[in-house]
Amino acid sequence: MSAASSQRIAPPAVVGIIGGGQLGRMSALAARAMGYRVVVLEPNNPCACTPVVDEQIEAEYDDPKGLERLFSLADVVTFEFENVRKEPLESFTLRKPVRPSPHLLSIAQNREREKNFLSGHGFPVAPFRVIESDEDAKQVVADGFVFPAILKTADFGYDGKGQVAVDTGEDLLEAWKTFEGARAVLEEKIRFQAEYSVIVVRSPSGETVTYPLCRNIHRDHILDVTFSPAETTGFDASMADEVCRKVAHSLDLEGVLVVELFLTEKGDWIINEMAPRPHNSGHFSIDGSVTSQFENHIRAVCNQPLGSTSGHGHSAMVNLLGETLLEAGDDLAETVLSVEGAHLHLYDKGKSKVGRKMGHINLCCHDSEKLSKQVDEIRSRLSLPPLS
Repeated sequence: MSAASSQRIAPPAVVGIIGGGQLGRMSALAARAMGYRVVVLEPNNPCACTPVVDEQIEAEYDDPKGLERLFSLADVVTFEFENVRKEPLESFTLRKPVRPSPHLLSIAQNREREKNFLSGHGFPVAPFRVIESDEDAKQVVADGFVFPAILKTADFGYDGKGQVAVDTGEDLLEAWKTFEGARAVLEEKIRFQAEYSVIVVRSPSGETVTYPLCRNIHRDHILDVTFSPAETTGFDASMADEVCRKVAHSLDLEGVLVVELFLTEKGDWIINEMAPRPHNSGHFSIDGSVTSQFENHIRAVCNQPLGSTSGHGHSAMVNLLGETLLEAGDDLAETVLSVEGAHLHLYDKGKSKVGRKMGHINLCCHDSEKLSKQVDEIRSRLSLPPLS
């Protein structure tokens, strides 16, 4: 560990954030609560971060002048999403720390590099093949790849974007045509019991903590509900925790890493994907944990001691998309806050749009059965479909 990486970055130092969406906003709020100053690089003004940061630099994420301004002001720089090119960041790393590192960012933002890293280090992933030509697609079929499968763009993609389900070899050949030559990853479709995530936080000094295993339920490829801690009857959650800690160590993580996993029908853990930043499935921690994922992310990138990840009983998070806000209108706050244990978080993102994440609801309770009833009540009041 170098002298630079071992240094504590103390308030009122400046934290730079690339990206001004809801994750940047909640990270900025956590930083400011601890006395840090915050500068965000975000081309859209206003954005979710605008009201809560000390300065917004209106520039594209790879704009040289914008990055120069960001690194001239910040003592440490982090990011709120993976869709940031590593090359512009690498030239600044000798001046100021970038956490997590641009190298880790480049792995997580590309499915091919991510799968190769995980499989190359012995971590469990679904069987996959890389496709970059018509010949590759035909060879995969000829080799007897197991279908059904999912064809995904190699670069970027989230919330189900950039992927197509393929049930047969013929489906693959047709789907590949729509990718127009873009490099892709074909993954065997895993038969799973449920989807989970582990939130790992690691500081430059090597201190590592994890949050209890989360159970995630998706709707239309977007996270709908998270329960923490997950019900673990019938399987060993410690195995998932151990694997994710090892992933974080292998990546030399500095900050938050969220690892999404499948629990297969056979009881095995398979890593689906990972995100080196605070994550939607960790939003419950704002009200449900001693230390939120956002506070711990700021603590980690500033190399401060990490906070306790213990929970206040049982928690759930319900995502609020634009269509729900449009339907609820001015009654949203009253509808939500009249439910016992409910906490409303809106992101101040302006116009509500269908499918756009506009906020979330956290529910906290000391009884898991009561919590489930509270989630059902919230969903009924907001005309959301019941959980299956």
